[in-house]
Amino acid sequence: MSAVPAEGGAGPLPERAPALLVRGGCVYTADADAAMHPSGSVLVVGDTIAAVGPVAEVDAAAAALPAPVRAGMRTVEAGRHLVLPGFVNAHWHEMFALRLPFKGALRDPRDASDEPGVMALGGDVRKISAMFDTFQDVADGLTPGEAEAVARYSLWTQLRSGTTALGDVGSFNRAEALAAAARTVGVRCAVSHWTGDGVCAPGEGRFRRTRDTDAVLSRLEDLLADCARDPSGLVTAQASAAYVTNVSDGLGKGLGELARAYDVPFATHVGALRREAEVMREYHGTTPVRRLADLGLLDDRLVAVHCAFLDAEERSLLLAAGAHVSHSPAKYGPTGESTLTETRAIPELRRAGLDVSLSTDGGALPVGGMPEAMRAAWHAYTEMYADNTALLPTDALAMATRIAARALRRPDLGVLEPGRQADLVLVPAGDWRYLLNPRPLEGFLNLGGSADVRTVIVAGRVLLEDGRAVHLDEEQLAADYLRALASFSTRRLGIAPEAVAGVLAGHVRGAEA
Repeated sequence: MSAVPAEGGAGPLPERAPALLVRGGCVYTADADAAMHPSGSVLVVGDTIAAVGPVAEVDAAAAALPAPVRAGMRTVEAGRHLVLPGFVNAHWHEMFALRLPFKGALRDPRDASDEPGVMALGGDVRKISAMFDTFQDVADGLTPGEAEAVARYSLWTQLRSGTTALGDVGSFNRAEALAAAARTVGVRCAVSHWTGDGVCAPGEGRFRRTRDTDAVLSRLEDLLADCARDPSGLVTAQASAAYVTNVSDGLGKGLGELARAYDVPFATHVGALRREAEVMREYHGTTPVRRLADLGLLDDRLVAVHCAFLDAEERSLLLAAGAHVSHSPAKYGPTGESTLTETRAIPELRRAGLDVSLSTDGGALPVGGMPEAMRAAWHAYTEMYADNTALLPTDALAMATRIAARALRRPDLGVLEPGRQADLVLVPAGDWRYLLNPRPLEGFLNLGGSADVRTVIVAGRVLLEDGRAVHLDEEQLAADYLRALASFSTRRLGIAPEAVAGVLAGHVRGAEA
């Protein structure tokens, strides 16, 4: 391992071996047939998967490589490990700059006096709309240095938990900082802006414009154009809107035009809360999915986030359009949302043939990762239908990999097949949790989680090994993050310096507020 400079906590991305053989693990391909190899291997050449299958078969493929490639080949012994495709988190928000005030570190350590949050009990949609309207302006107050330090740490948490590709549906950060952090950390990220140009404010009864629509669209187009020229292969961009309540007609139509012009997805939160439809009727005159259709946003580019509170016609519209639904079942309970269980719309749309994927959403504190989302979906779906076959563990894996990759319009990701990008996750599966269980994926979803991920490979590069980032000084990343958090929280959020210092004291070396 090369030395890592202290400044920024990051060295260059590791060199990619000419070939990489991941040998002798329990390989789950997540392909359309849910193929798996109880004792299998994956051969990578450059950044691409060259062979997948039983050990002897892949050994033969490795032996047939040209001599110079074979001479430089690295072998990762994967015995008693799960070998999975890299997780694809197509609905994510980087929110770590809000770690102190936003249901974060300034809370009372005791939970006995907690009250329902804004997304609980059907959702205070007007208050959410007003809150979302402020996010981009406040996030723009991050200095470039603060933004990148926060983004590097946040993206490292995603790498550490096995996520190799992210779809940013608007973050409390600068898009350019997220792009820079993706290149530094080595994960794939489709960045966006926290987009909106108005608000359905409490007590007003009419949609109110808060931003110049052309300026919002111009900013997004600049980002799309910049990312289309990105040479790293890690950074793309997509169009998004923070919430369908916060979009004017002009902005909605413009977002659709940009998505089509740049051939990217369009993602938005829609049909997420029980009270959303009534607020949409009051302020916009129609229901959420119908409004997307009216604005030209209902097509196969649409990633409808959460999308559970719909009437029968709206469900039919989604199906006819071939839209994609991304939901985050590990997140709903802690926030008081009933998105999955109250209507059962999402699993019904999946049964009807719509693409439905898993994601994590985002929060000021770390939320359940993709393994936790898989577990939550597996348990919830089977309980809702009183049928242990309603969603199999391999179905949950596909929803967190191959199907999620389709939301990002990246069919080259999320599946272990020859010709696909070489993004892999290795999880040890040899302790008491797996004893006498011939289905280790089932054991992982029942008793494992994000913290069990030990090896992560992105585009053929080993970025995480033995649970540690190869090219990142993790302690320095955390120290830089906490310094940036302290600076931003006192300067821009108005939190008392002594309160910040008290919370951060002693957490990480060099992170004094």
